[in-house]
Amino acid sequence: MTQASRPAEPTSDFPWPLTFSSFAFGVWVFNTLQANVIFQGRQFVPDEQLLQPSGQHPSPDWKDRWSASFIVAEDMMPPTPVEIAWRSLDGTDHATVLDLINDIFPGWDVRHNVTKAEVNEDWARYDKAVPDILLEVNDRAINIYMRATVLTKLPPVSDRPDNFSREDLISVWTRTF
Repeated sequence: MTQASRPAEPTSDFPWPLTFSSFAFGVWVFNTLQANVIFQGRQFVPDEQLLQPSGQHPSPDWKDRWSASFIVAEDMMPPTPVEIAWRSLDGTDHATVLDLINDIFPGWDVRHNVTKAEVNEDWARYDKAVPDILLEVNDRAINIYMRATVLTKLPPVSDRPDNFSREDLISVWTRTF
């Protein structure tokens, strides 16, 4: 039995895989009795969630609109690790430290669902992707996602002929404590 091979990617002179040299960071915490997230010397959990339950997220489609706003510029790379301390709904205290660059994104690769053949070559050659790295603390789990705008040669969705990009939310890392 022969194994089917993947079609070869077209050759091009733009860098592949796409990488980032800066990013935006964002956090959502819910289903915890209390929580705190510290990154780059900044607290990312609202004061009211530090000592009381965070509750559930009010919208079932919240991830569709989730984005980051804290910019980690090139001169801040690599950033400090993320320090997370929280109490899950069962009353158990948890703490962990995550090094986003060395442990989760060691090659600084942008995670996306666009093939090299679909990428707008001029954009990939001259511009840098600045993805959102998104951290979710949810009861006993920590999830890390990436959302990056990747410009494409053609509209990826037929009902949006004016949109030449994709912005998929990609699950990158998860751990249950």
